[in-house]
Amino acid sequence: MNAPLPLRVALTCLWRTAAINAGMTARGMQQLGLLYVLAPALRHLYPEPEARRRAFARYAEHTNTHAFMLPGYAGLLISMESQIAAGSVPEAIIASLRQTLATTLSALGDSFFSGAVRTSWALISICLVLCGYPLAAALFTGLLILLLMAFRVTCFFYCLRNGIVSLQWLRRLNIVSWTERIKIFNALLIGLTLWCMLVEDMQDWAWQARTGVFLFIPVAAWLIGKVHVPRTLLWLAALGVFIFLESGAIRF
Repeated sequence: MNAPLPLRVALTCLWRTAAINAGMTARGMQQLGLLYVLAPALRHLYPEPEARRRAFARYAEHTNTHAFMLPGYAGLLISMESQIAAGSVPEAIIASLRQTLATTLSALGDSFFSGAVRTSWALISICLVLCGYPLAAALFTGLLILLLMAFRVTCFFYCLRNGIVSLQWLRRLNIVSWTERIKIFNALLIGLTLWCMLVEDMQDWAWQARTGVFLFIPVAAWLIGKVHVPRTLLWLAALGVFIFLESGAIRF
């Protein structure tokens, strides 16, 4: 384990991760933002000008990862830099670690946060608002923000303290499996959202029809994911049912 930085410097780096995308460029992506995050740590670890110049040069290339995974990524890089400064590991280790880790964390962050959690937040908030609980939706949003901030802080300090060993911890989190579970939950939420939107119009429908509306999206998601039924076929089937309903050929 490592304790590479004074708390003041570590907190400065952590605070700067919130502004990572402010320095985005088309060519280097998060290159400038990452340098901005790491700068206080690199100045502390490398007081000699030549060593500091080489340290900054190691990050003068394209860099891009998910913004929510960035604190853990930065913490691990700082931990590795502390070992380089102490002479424990060679400088060359950063180049391969930086690119490989950035790509992996980007994929995990895109699937978990952007593809799963954000969708859950939107659907739950919509359901709460449709049911007449806008304050609950606002409180739920605030809770998620607090949990996200706690995740960012935890990842940063854990990776900062444990270095390369922290990758095992990230693996044990099993983010891929959680992403799949949340996406299944989201399919159910979509069905619930449709129910909340159409409940007033379904007062005269039979219970079988109401159940079908609720279960259509989850069943469709299962058929697409497990049986590999073409999406177009399912949507055409749903469109056909609605056409028959509007024409009066099917009555409930």
